[in-house]
Amino acid sequence: MKLINSKTVVVVLFVALVSTLGGCVPAPATSAWSSLLVAGDVLYTGSQAGRIYALNATNGVEIWRYPPASEKAGIGAVQGAPVLLDDTLYVGSEDGHVYALDIETGAQRWVFPRSDSIGLIYADLVIANGVLYVCSSDNNVYALDVADGTQIGKFRAENWIWGRPSVVGDKVYVASFDHHVYGLDANTWQKDWEFEAGAAFVGGPTVSGGLVYCGALDGKVYALDPSKAVNGRIQEPYREFETGHWVWASPLVVEDTLYVGSLDKKLYALDAAELTRKAVEFSTDGMITAAPAYANGLLYVSTESGHLYVLDATTLEEKARPFEAGKPILSSPVVAGDSVYISVLGDTIHALDAQTLAPLWPSVTLGR
Repeated sequence: MKLINSKTVVVVLFVALVSTLGGCVPAPATSAWSSLLVAGDVLYTGSQAGRIYALNATNGVEIWRYPPASEKAGIGAVQGAPVLLDDTLYVGSEDGHVYALDIETGAQRWVFPRSDSIGLIYADLVIANGVLYVCSSDNNVYALDVADGTQIGKFRAENWIWGRPSVVGDKVYVASFDHHVYGLDANTWQKDWEFEAGAAFVGGPTVSGGLVYCGALDGKVYALDPSKAVNGRIQEPYREFETGHWVWASPLVVEDTLYVGSLDKKLYALDAAELTRKAVEFSTDGMITAAPAYANGLLYVSTESGHLYVLDATTLEEKARPFEAGKPILSSPVVAGDSVYISVLGDTIHALDAQTLAPLWPSVTLGR
């Protein structure tokens, strides 16, 4: 059953369209997706009801939740994937806060900001060189000390930043609804360069081989060469490739191949250097709003129609019958060992065999 007209998907895409056309609207509460992190035998995720969960990844049994069940009120909805460093889990929320939690108990260690709040956080969090990077719909990307949440730096774009940043060495790359990709200095928080496209960027940049890749709502994926910046601007992309609809999610690079999903319901495999087709694109039965996942020569592609596909990464041929979740899958699959995990609309988690997509344990709906 197709779910293209689900209320959540329509709301999210409508808001993006308004921004693309230059409208000024407040950042919405989309209640759209929750992303996953698997570390060892534990799966971490957030819910639309505003709680953060640790589940046993081998059977789906709840280990802890934050806030605990004894507290009636949750935090804001959690959309982006948490990130883990040592014994601390970091999570961003729609309530405009970042939470640092003990991975054993779920107890709060610190919260940023301590008073007030920043904008809604939709992006996955990123840690690099002991710094936690947070992108927000208040137009800012923040750099925080992982130890206590102290703000180290900040850069402000001209519109929302929904995609996760990419950090390579002392450079930070972010993309914004303001139609720009930015290259930043992680030490000074000054802008090294910017590139302007013809539409908004929703997903974050992907960096590989000296190039910065990003897909936009003009249906194009751009390859940018920072070395070509003149007077702080990249005037022309190094390469570009046009799909049949918006490119919502971040591209994925595996060796010399760039994988791009589009709302035209197709997955493209491109030469990463030239952005030319390496294989015939794979057609799904739904819009692709999340980046694919890769493991052991296989690609995992989720769609808003509620299907998960497993493909040969070279030929894009199907390797197993698609898994039908029955509801939209708006976040990326996560592969860990012999298992692949997905979160579907309604806060339901599925664990599947990575080869056959057969269920490994009964699905778990958070909060029940």
